[in-house]
Amino acid sequence: MPTRKRETHVPAEDDLPSYTLRLSDRARRVRLTVTPRDGLVVVVPRAMRGLDPSRVLHDRRDWITNAHAHVAERREALLAGADALLPNDVAFPATGERWGVEYRSTSAATVRARISGELLVVRGAIDDADACLAALRRWLHRAATERLLPRLAEESARTGLVYRSAAVRGQRSRWGSCSSGGSISLNRCLLFLPPELMRAIILHELAHLRHANHSKAFWRELATLDPHAAAHRKAVAHAWDVVPPWAEP
Repeated sequence: MPTRKRETHVPAEDDLPSYTLRLSDRARRVRLTVTPRDGLVVVVPRAMRGLDPSRVLHDRRDWITNAHAHVAERREALLAGADALLPNDVAFPATGERWGVEYRSTSAATVRARISGELLVVRGAIDDADACLAALRRWLHRAATERLLPRLAEESARTGLVYRSAAVRGQRSRWGSCSSGGSISLNRCLLFLPPELMRAIILHELAHLRHANHSKAFWRELATLDPHAAAHRKAVAHAWDVVPPWAEP
């Protein structure tokens, strides 16, 4: 069976910027996003494939310009390469943890990252910045699994909302998701958010166990779980700003 192409890079033309055209099975409308890693992404429902988004881009030109300006510094950092991304310390505001990062050269051909006391030690072939970055991201994934899934289980027990399965992932744009079958995934970068926002996103996904959409009934359900849901929703809109560039998927 042929693979369905999901993304196409569209170069800049006339007064329109370059962008990535992404087909989505879940999207119901055309959506624009601008991220430090991907730049401008135009998400189009698969049912609307073949749509020329030029008019949408023209209509939202000011928004695109402002969005590009907002992520310019982080995008520059990401494009600078792995050497520029390697951190000197790592903090998880969600759990109140912090470590200094120490890079130790050994004869090992690979690179690993492990906690040792108050340090996060990256050891091995540390001259390879890309390998160091990959090791840090693997460690982040393990750390997130150890911390986020127990939090999800606690909130599930407290609210009585039972999920079928749970996993930690490295989504580029979603903080979490809940499938129609009751499987919840949480973004490992939740660890970089304030604890109240981490909890708000967990409650958001649990609420989807009763309402698999963003209907009025869903928002009413969420408000019973999180009385400050409206304020948290506004804060989450800018939450990627606090995620360190090295940790982005």
